[in-house]
Amino acid sequence: MIKRLRFATYNLLDLTLTPDSAQEGERQRQVIQTIRAIKPDVIAVQELKCPPGRAGRLVAEVGELTGLTATVQESAGRAAHAVAVGDQTLHVALLWRPGLTPLPETFRTYSPAVHHHGGWRGVGYGSLVRLGFVVAGRPVTFASYHAPACGRHRRLDQAETVLAAVTGPAGPVLVGSDFNAVGAARVNGDFYDPDPYTGHPWWPDLVHQCHEPTHPGTSHRADRRPAAVWEAGGLYDVAAHTRRSWQATTGHWPSCPYSVRGIARRIDMVHASKPVLRAVSGVAVVDTPVSRAASDHLPVVVDLDPAALPAPPAVGGS
Repeated sequence: MIKRLRFATYNLLDLTLTPDSAQEGERQRQVIQTIRAIKPDVIAVQELKCPPGRAGRLVAEVGELTGLTATVQESAGRAAHAVAVGDQTLHVALLWRPGLTPLPETFRTYSPAVHHHGGWRGVGYGSLVRLGFVVAGRPVTFASYHAPACGRHRRLDQAETVLAAVTGPAGPVLVGSDFNAVGAARVNGDFYDPDPYTGHPWWPDLVHQCHEPTHPGTSHRADRRPAAVWEAGGLYDVAAHTRRSWQATTGHWPSCPYSVRGIARRIDMVHASKPVLRAVSGVAVVDTPVSRAASDHLPVVVDLDPAALPAPPAVGGS
């Protein structure tokens, strides 16, 4: 019996495994080191960077370096990789430790053609990959998602589409994402995530993050609608609903325009269906010297007690 299941989400910052400099090579080695230190049972990753035709091989290489796998044995003996190809060069994937049992019939990828991912300054974003596993005799669905970095209304529309895609299968659901938006969950009447933009001067990129973009100054505020859609639709922010201490996942990277302006945000999140919340035994942002040097996003880890997950519904009966 598994006593603890660890799920993580991690934006890898353009991981190629074919770096163009020694400095970039060291950073990418630190990404791998961070994953190995987390020791996830399942991890959702974003920003695997390569041509679309190489995405499967790249996630397999990440698996080889971290002791994980991303291979799903589909029908007729065919093997597939749990990676969703982005519209240009950036992709999302799921990896898991050998020994977990995937459910091939639950494997789905959702492409930018469905989710309308566009390029941002010439960079494409991956979409969504979903896969179920047998955990302590229970089917549990995991997903990796990367929301658009720009286009507030597109991000909102996609939140609705992703919600339908991941909550369609019956049973517990966990989604790891670079959500690219501020959370909407409340604790004791106040937002769990403080508004990171209030009190900071307006600059044009905030049109992708804030309401009232044509009114610079103190009037601009975070657009929380994508997170509100998930809350209303039954996907809950695990850190907020289990009342873990708030911690930013971005804002430490020297060249990030938000970091330069002193804006720290929590946009890397794990969301889950309500029955999962009672099984959560720990939530943490992996904030170490190595993780800070590895990526502009910090990983988020959620530990679960598999025995506390809801049992599958009984079939038949008298």
